[in-house]
Amino acid sequence: MRELKKAKAVYKSIKMPEQLSYVVNKAVLNKKKKHNTKIKYVLSTVSCVFLTFVVMLNISPSFASNVSEIPIIGDIAKVFTIEEYKKEDEEKLIKAKIPGIKNTGNTELEKRINYEIMLKINEVLDEAEARAAQYKKAVIETGGKEEDYQALNIQIDYKVGYSTDKVVSFAILKSETLASAYTEWYFYNIDIETGKELNLRDVLGNDYKKIVDETIYKEIEERSKNPDNIYFTKNEGGFSGIENEYQNFYINKDGKVVIVFEKYEIAPGYMGTQEFEIEKQIF
Repeated sequence: MRELKKAKAVYKSIKMPEQLSYVVNKAVLNKKKKHNTKIKYVLSTVSCVFLTFVVMLNISPSFASNVSEIPIIGDIAKVFTIEEYKKEDEEKLIKAKIPGIKNTGNTELEKRINYEIMLKINEVLDEAEARAAQYKKAVIETGGKEEDYQALNIQIDYKVGYSTDKVVSFAILKSETLASAYTEWYFYNIDIETGKELNLRDVLGNDYKKIVDETIYKEIEERSKNPDNIYFTKNEGGFSGIENEYQNFYINKDGKVVIVFEKYEIAPGYMGTQEFEIEKQIF
């Protein structure tokens, strides 16, 4: 989150580039020719498809519920896939699904958030490529052969939580796999009207820490009744209360806060990412 705040600080002083990312630019150029040959057919069918889509949204609650979880719909869910990117060579395999927001009624907000996302993803990909090169070099320098090196697998995807005319919440997940898997989350909880990134105090009030801590302590106690669920103790660096309102979280489709702890943060790696839903209804 600190990196995102820095990106915000420099955003206003930087003229927005026409091409935000080599990731998007390459993929768009590769698709232009195919797009032109299909455009007539698409235009002849899109009106009927869209009309059917809108009718289903209005007459079928279950259809509307399912649609809200499909990021690519864009205009309805406000979070959409800007582009999918794949790069593979002897050092790494990168697959990235890049999200963005649109149809908020606030063009500057969309531009700012999408720019920040591109900055973050480009930074993540650059660091991953550098690590892959270092890993391969280390294998060779320690007596290994090039064929002994296993390519670093990097994947970037996202999860849409909550989306309305007022608030949108989603998370970007980056995972790296070599000998073992390593994951990292980046969370976006955005007030569309003000452009502010929401924190726990904003959504749960001044008693946010008490609300969150009580819920997590209670849930850890309940989950620990299963002998397969092991959480670190306080002495082992386990949960001892959230530090501040900037704890990682997203808002789920029911309008509730979900607190997130990354792998190894409060439990052994086999337990994976730990999520705790706060019962208080915020929307």
